[in-house]
This record gives sequence, structure tokens and C-alpha cells, in this order.
Amino acid sequence: MKTDKGREELLRAFQKKLRYQFNDTELLQEALTHSSYANENGVKFNERLEFLGDAVLELVTSDKLFSSYPDYDEGQLTRLRARIVCKNSLSLWASEMGLKNLIRIGKSLVKSGPTDSVAADCVEALFGAIFLDGGFPNAVEAVSNFLDTKPEISGAAVIKDPKTELQEYFQRQGMDVPCYETMERTGPEHALNFKVRLAMGNKILAEAWGASTKEAEFKAAEEALKKIRA
Repeated sequence: MKTDKGREELLRAFQKKLRYQFNDTELLQEALTHSSYANENGVKFNERLEFLGDAVLELVTSDKLFSSYPDYDEGQLTRLRARIVCKNSLSLWASEMGLKNLIRIGKSLVKSGPTDSVAADCVEALFGAIFLDGGFPNAVEAVSNFLDTKPEISGAAVIKDPKTELQEYFQRQGMDVPCYETMERTGPEHALNFKVRLAMGNKILAEAWGASTKEAEFKAAEEALKKIRA
């Protein structure tokens, strides 16, 4: 276990790498504290900061993508944003920044270490803490530094439709191609709605409605991707 002095040194090094120096280091500590540790030690944990940081992250990312991809529609921008701010993406950045080693977790979790989900939550809490400590401009800069590590921001990423992306995911896992089945059709001929079920074997992955079977299939695939990334 790190001594208080050793942890302070690591936090100073982390802030230097982050390119932001906290005025209130207690906010930084809170952002890096999981509820399991807080319950054992009677200190604050990061869920409230995570709530705030999630909003900051989504706003800054949306603004960046809106400016960087002027020809993309709402659906394309939403899918791209989901890819950038997903659990795996945030956890990877946490590892690259050395943040994972600073997360305070309870004794029951020490052996396995912070999960990707815990690390991702801490990243969001960190952005929330910077917002409270230094205001929105500093939070924007911190999030922008995170975004600059993502190829999507540089335009290097290829945007795929959700059906293709889902199919490629299952192929990488060595699994079969998912099946789309139209379950219902309602409404007058000039305003039909279709319900599509997305399944893998006997397991239902998602169901969605759309003004066409294609739209419903895309929405079902998007829903399945959200569950995978959660």
C-alpha cells in the first residue's frame, strides 16, 4: 500500500501529466475514490462528480464533433460520440495516464484492481472535479486533451453503420451473424411503423421501431451496441 507521502508524489506527477494543477486537491482525491473505499473509510466518493463530469464530457465531445464533421447527420454524430466516450475508451486513457494506479478502492477489490468500468467512472469524475475546481475553460481543455488522443477527432476513423459495426464485433468474437426479424407492422400505408427484433440464436439482443425496416434494424443494432459498450 502506498504511503501518504508516496501517494502525494504520484498525484503531483499525475497532475503534471494531466496539465492541470488542482487548487483543491480534496476534489482530486474524491474523483479518484470508489464507493467501496469510501464505505470502509468514511470519506466522500466520486459518484456525484461522475454525474457532473459525464455532462461536461458529452458537451465538449459533441461540440468538437459538430465542428469536425459538418457533413454528418445526427445519427452519425451520436454513434461517433458513443464510440469515443465508451467505457473501453475512457479506461484505456486512464491506463495511459497512470490514473488507474491512483484509484482508491476497498479491500475486497484490491486483489483484482479497478475494473474498466470503475476506471471510466473515475475519468468522468475527474472532468467534473476540474470543472468545479477551475471552471469550464479548464474542463474543456482537459477533455480536449483526452479527445486529441482519439483518431475520430483527427478524422482518421471510418464511420460505419451500426449493423456493420455490430456484425464485425461478433465476427471478431468468432460468433455467428446476428439475425433481424420484422415482428410487427402498424399504422396506415402512408405512415407505417415496423418493429424489428435482433437476435443471436435464441437470445434476443434488442427490439426497436422504425418508419422502415432498415431504420428499425439500425436502431436495434445501435441498442445492442450500447449494451455491449456499457
